[in-house]
Amino acid sequence: MNRKTVLGFSVGLALLAVFMMRLYRDNLAQELGVDGDRVSVLAAAEDIPAFSQIERSQLTVKEYPRNYLPPRYVTKSLADDVVGQTTMYTIKKGHSISTTDLASTQSEAQLARVITPGMRALALPVNKVNSFGGLLRPKDHVDIIGTFQKPGEGDVETVTLLQNVTVLAVGAKLGAGRGAGDSKGRGGRSGRMSTVTVLVTPEEAELLVFAQDRGELSMTMRNEEDVNTEMELNGKNFADIFRPEVRRTIQRRRDESSGITIIKSKGSRGRRR
Repeated sequence: MNRKTVLGFSVGLALLAVFMMRLYRDNLAQELGVDGDRVSVLAAAEDIPAFSQIERSQLTVKEYPRNYLPPRYVTKSLADDVVGQTTMYTIKKGHSISTTDLASTQSEAQLARVITPGMRALALPVNKVNSFGGLLRPKDHVDIIGTFQKPGEGDVETVTLLQNVTVLAVGAKLGAGRGAGDSKGRGGRSGRMSTVTVLVTPEEAELLVFAQDRGELSMTMRNEEDVNTEMELNGKNFADIFRPEVRRTIQRRRDESSGITIIKSKGSRGRRR
């Protein structure tokens, strides 16, 4: 028997011994009742690449004794918060998911890693942006609207500047799940935050920087599956507000496109549409 065979046999015996010792320890702990109750912990059902958005199908659940829980584990009850978050590192199949794997628990200095090549991250101050009472989250899609006074005229007009823009961060939180963030204005439920960071092209960044210094910006949130761009928006001003025919046209278009059925109570004069 040569030396390589002996060495390989020895390594195999060592690994088997480690496995048997761990199995013995776990069984003994369970029999003695010192391992604690079982805790459901989130784990990766498949390899999850770094800097990718976690999908529900990529998650599974593993049971751990309370006294042998992995460090910085995430419980099954937080699955809704984890879905949609951005990974900071590759999570191997079968490994438990820890808080350090998620971008929302990391420093805002990691923002550069989630910017698409060729694009730019632009922070817009919330005093000029509708933050939706703290409900706005990273990965949401928004349209950015501005209200300006026309140069050389007294007229004020509101126009849609950009459509279908991705939100990268809310406050200092990247890829934060539902309810993530603290209560002191860093993307939490209080709705108080310093900035909303959006993903734009260099040209769009110039447009928004110029616009925010010369008017007031607001956002409208889109359905996550709505990626269409409306090309017939011409802006609105006082003339549109005070002309009944314009308001009626806007309402008619809404009724035709929304697909919403309005049912009024029997006591009202309305009818079912």
